[in-house]
Amino acid sequence: MCLDSNVVLLEQSHLQHSVTPKDHLAITSSALAINSHDLADPSSTTSSTSINDTATTSTPAPPPTTTTSSPATPAPTTTSPTSSLPHPIAPPSEPRLQSSTFPSSSGPFAPKSVRFVTLADNPHGGICLLASSIFQDDALLEVLAWNYSSTFFDGSTCGAACHGNQGNDNRYGQQKKLHWLEHYVEKTSDLDDDDLVLFTDAWDVVVQASTQRLTELFLKHTQNQRGLIFNGEPTCGDSFNSEGIYGAKLRGKAWNIQVEPNQTPRLVGGNYMCSAIAAKTASNTLVPGPNWSLGSGGILGDVRSLRAFLRRVTEIRVAQEEEFKLHQTFLFEGDQVLFQIAYLTSPEINVKIDTAAEIFFVISYLIGPGDFNEYGGCASTGCSPQYFHDGVPSKFAWNGVEPVFFHFPGDYKHQFPSCANAAAVYRRQKSPGKYFFDVDRQRKVLVSSLCPDYS
Repeated sequence: MCLDSNVVLLEQSHLQHSVTPKDHLAITSSALAINSHDLADPSSTTSSTSINDTATTSTPAPPPTTTTSSPATPAPTTTSPTSSLPHPIAPPSEPRLQSSTFPSSSGPFAPKSVRFVTLADNPHGGICLLASSIFQDDALLEVLAWNYSSTFFDGSTCGAACHGNQGNDNRYGQQKKLHWLEHYVEKTSDLDDDDLVLFTDAWDVVVQASTQRLTELFLKHTQNQRGLIFNGEPTCGDSFNSEGIYGAKLRGKAWNIQVEPNQTPRLVGGNYMCSAIAAKTASNTLVPGPNWSLGSGGILGDVRSLRAFLRRVTEIRVAQEEEFKLHQTFLFEGDQVLFQIAYLTSPEINVKIDTAAEIFFVISYLIGPGDFNEYGGCASTGCSPQYFHDGVPSKFAWNGVEPVFFHFPGDYKHQFPSCANAAAVYRRQKSPGKYFFDVDRQRKVLVSSLCPDYS
């Protein structure tokens, strides 16, 4: 679905609920930033006092009747809706989670090498273009869980979550990403804390600009400090704005969030988590753009920051699973919601969103004809045969950006083959003998062994 007035109204409708003022919920400074609560009435709207006392922008307060058709980032306001939680509130039943300790840096951060990582358990030729693209930039793609591996490179395993998808449970693939990536940053012996790790999805991404720009772009976005950069999206519809029963459950839960280190944690209902994400992004982004919501298909960060953030994600996941065992909550579907909750509860980690899509460009309903050369827009069939001709990247007309990664998620996956096939014309025969690295088996895999038309 592409941009028109109806789409924008739909995207914004979940952020616009009338608020009935009720008793304020007292949140003490000792409250942990990632405790969550199931609301007694899942349909009730829950918010807090201001999301960010120290930032120039606080949580948007959705007006009950006003809508907008602008494709830009939802504009936060300085008005915060009052809480509508029923009184009294029961204490959280999940285990208390320990706050992470993350030493502050002194002076500019100087990254060392860049490591390129993906997860791809299905051993087919769809990996050839991505592996070739990385190899041709004098780097190596490290593939996790290749060929249905159920054990990590050191022989350990994460149990059932490490095995293949059974019963079409989409949690398996999403949990695999979390388990494998965390094990990689915790256990890889030659990984330096000062290295950068670039994680990308495997099956729907085209590398269309030089990955040798990544260190420069990383330091630009993090202001020469350690940190993480996630791909940006113009909506958080895959999580808190999801339709159906699951979306209603997310909006019926509340989380203690803390977006700045010196801010008192406060409870925010699922109805307003997207607004909280928008507020944090608007207040801390150094490179402005319309893609305000955190997506988890592309991540770039230094090893120390990534390790700390993944530990927080694991704490959130484990707490939710323990609560589920007690029949007190539901299980999250997808990894993106976990990353978004961690974004709002890890103020000690320097996390940025690639709002301008300089690194990760995620195709969305905002993209129309003429926005990219040789790409027809969100309603088209994808790229022309001239896309990436002679290795020339496509440029975004709005801001002149040539994104490094072109990502085709969800409703736009059908466009990926046209762009990938055009890019492959340039990539196939370059750098004969190219390969990727099967991390779990610790061996090289020749691209030509999967794709005979590649050199």
